Amino acid sequence: MPIELYKRGNTWWFKGRIEELPEGEYYRQSTGKTKKKDALTYIAHFHQNEIRKYYTGEDEVFLFADAILLYDPTDDYKKYLEKVFPYIGHLEVSKITPKLVKDLGPQISPENSTDTWSKQIIGPVRAVINNAHQLGKCGAISIKNYSSIERVRQDKARGKNTRVKKIPGDWNWILAFKKHASPHMGILCQFMFETGSRLGQALAMIPSDLDLENRLVKIPAAKGFDERTKEISEDLTKELRDLPPRRPRATGKKGQHRPLLVFGYASRYSVNKTWDRVCERAGIDIRKPHAAGRHGFATETAVRQGVDPVSAAESGGWADKANFIKVYLHAEDSEAKTVEAMRTGRVQAEQQNQVNTLENKDD
Repeated sequence: MPIELYKRGNTWWFKGRIEELPEGEYYRQSTGKTKKKDALTYIAHFHQNEIRKYYTGEDEVFLFADAILLYDPTDDYKKYLEKVFPYIGHLEVSKITPKLVKDLGPQISPENSTDTWSKQIIGPVRAVINNAHQLGKCGAISIKNYSSIERVRQDKARGKNTRVKKIPGDWNWILAFKKHASPHMGILCQFMFETGSRLGQALAMIPSDLDLENRLVKIPAAKGFDERTKEISEDLTKELRDLPPRRPRATGKKGQHRPLLVFGYASRYSVNKTWDRVCERAGIDIRKPHAAGRHGFATETAVRQGVDPVSAAESGGWADKANFIKVYLHAEDSEAKTVEAMRTGRVQAEQQNQVNTLENKDD
């Protein structure tokens, strides 16, 4: 019985014998792939290796290309691995060192930052090799991200700073943005600012996620966080009640089947290409959705309005309170605030000293 491909659950398996091998063994195993074309590629590679091993007696040389076949990448990782593959696909995994992987950054995309290299090179390569390790095919690999010294050096080489400080949204900016945006984009901006949701979460919302009678919204899961239910203001409730859900603009046959969405945008790319133009029309500085929304929520609640950071982080869906404080809280007027605090403290101390002096005289 020749090799036959079949599906179990979401994964493709294969069974049968390799006909080119005399008295070949019977195989029944998983490809680990959820897409048929990836499973067929895996089987073709498996077929060649088994024939080579039979006639040469050599153990299989485990290449990075082999490790990729065992890995089921996200769409983003698939794009990144396509760029990495020409450089290390032919190498034995045992020969791939952390330094070799980090040195790929300047070779593949010398114009990018070390943060981008970490995301698009180190992360995918590490994931592929360690997945193969979990399957018993090779050793694990530990690759540290680039250091701050390496980041600064690369920023100087490309003439651009990596970590530009984000300016969080505030009510003046949000209202100016809304005034010059379409209703769907304007309320999307306000929604992220008031709830702390990420852009991807907001865009994924469907009408059934809204419980406007009780002023509640269900914010979908994202980045490893569970979905959460959030209470919203009366003003935002009214805005959402008056906002008709819509289907994203159709692009080919798939577009015809897109579901109704609260804000009507298919992806962050649909938002980003219009967002900057709205800022320009409004005559305001450009603050990207994440800075205007999630960073704005954190700073508005905990810095401007004095909500304690633990409550603000919980309300906005932060699992890591330390990350909330370290990354999302932005100091404002820190010099003026500290000078005023020192002046106030001194005045209070002087007043207390005067009271003590008077009390001592009375004694």
